[in-house]
Amino acid sequence: MYKYWGFGLHITSGIEFPELLPFDFKCSDVSITLGEVPAISADTAFDIGHISYQVNDHELVFSVQDVASYYVADGKQIIIHRHRANVEDRVIRLFLLGAGIAGILQQRRQVPLHTSAVIVNDRLTLIAGQSGAGKSTTLAGLKQRQYRIFSDDITVLKELPDDDRISGVASYPMIKLWEQSLQTLQLDDRSFPVMPGFEKYGFFFHGAFDTQQYPVERIILLEAGQTDKIRQKQLWGSEAFAGVVQHVYKAVLFRQPAMRALCFDVITKMVKCSEVYQITRPAVCEPDSLLDVVTSIL
Repeated sequence: MYKYWGFGLHITSGIEFPELLPFDFKCSDVSITLGEVPAISADTAFDIGHISYQVNDHELVFSVQDVASYYVADGKQIIIHRHRANVEDRVIRLFLLGAGIAGILQQRRQVPLHTSAVIVNDRLTLIAGQSGAGKSTTLAGLKQRQYRIFSDDITVLKELPDDDRISGVASYPMIKLWEQSLQTLQLDDRSFPVMPGFEKYGFFFHGAFDTQQYPVERIILLEAGQTDKIRQKQLWGSEAFAGVVQHVYKAVLFRQPAMRALCFDVITKMVKCSEVYQITRPAVCEPDSLLDVVTSIL
């Protein structure tokens, strides 16, 4: 079995995950195996695109058309059943690292945010944005400017005893960038396509990856809008909460009343102890100009 660290968890796996950090430990938090996916008694069932979901209070089954089915249970077990023998492992891994781990975290009552993150003075700045807003491109640009990269795509939020602040834990040491971003940043490496048929590529930073957790000090919300220049403003109170809560990762898995209450409590606490900024950029925007605004906040 392979042993990894990812999302703050000790993971044993029957398949190799180059995305995760190899790690030695005695006790596993999560096991990943290949096998048959059991039928479950679902409280809720729904489809989103080519993925179907079945959920109850401690189990999740989701099926990706022509790829695989996944069984996620009790916050500690994932079973994968391939639909076809010739499905590439990287495709299997992609969905597991998305909905599969989101299910594990939901069952463990932990909130994942769809954010990148950098470390500044031992505090986290989270960077959120809808697809196309420039989140990962901004992170890669910050890396080029020698900022300490913490996480791309997902940050797991943690409540600590006797601490009013919310801390964040990184997901895994890979930044994912579209072809357009590679050209903009003048990057040549295309050796790790994230998924066949998509011009999106992974860049590893295992050697600089930090498994510690750090308090969240700042949240930047990126958006592309109808504006003639880059604009920024600080958000407060309910406006800050509304801006952040929409970035809960795989929010569809957090709709049960108990999980909605958890998300409300954690994000309210985080916003209360953090600065929240909204940066709106034009649809066409020079990355360096956006980076200048972002770094002025850091």
